[in-house]
Amino acid sequence: MPSTRETLIRYGLAALFVLPPACIALSRFAMQLFVSSTATGAGSLGTFLGAFALTVLASWAAVLFSLLLAVGLFLDSRRVQRTEGGWSPTPLYALAGVVHGVGTALLPAFAVSVPVIGYYLYRRWGVTAG
Repeated sequence: MPSTRETLIRYGLAALFVLPPACIALSRFAMQLFVSSTATGAGSLGTFLGAFALTVLASWAAVLFSLLLAVGLFLDSRRVQRTEGGWSPTPLYALAGVVHGVGTALLPAFAVSVPVIGYYLYRRWGVTAG
C-alpha cells in the first residue's frame, strides 16, 4: 500500500495536470461573457471589470499551474528513478510540462502534452500501486 506522501504526490500531479486546461476554459468563458456584455450593452461596469479580471487571472493561473507541473514532473521522475521499481522515467518528462504551459497560449500544444503526461501519470500510478 502506498504511503500518504506517495498518494499526495500522485494526486497533486494529477491536479496540476487538469488545472491548466480548466483555467483556460474558464478564461475563454469569461472572455465570451465580457465580449457579449460589451456588445449588447446589457452589463454593468462591475460585470465588465469582473469578467475582464477573471479572464486575466485564469490565464495566469493556467501558466503558473503548468510551471508547477513541469517542476513536479522533473522532481518526481528523479525520485521514481531512485526507487526499486520496474519503471525508470527520464526527467525529460518535465519538457511535457513546459509544452503543457505552451498549451495555455497555443491550444494545439495540448495535443502533445496531454498524452505524454497522461502516460507518465498512468505509469506512475502503476509503480506505486503494486
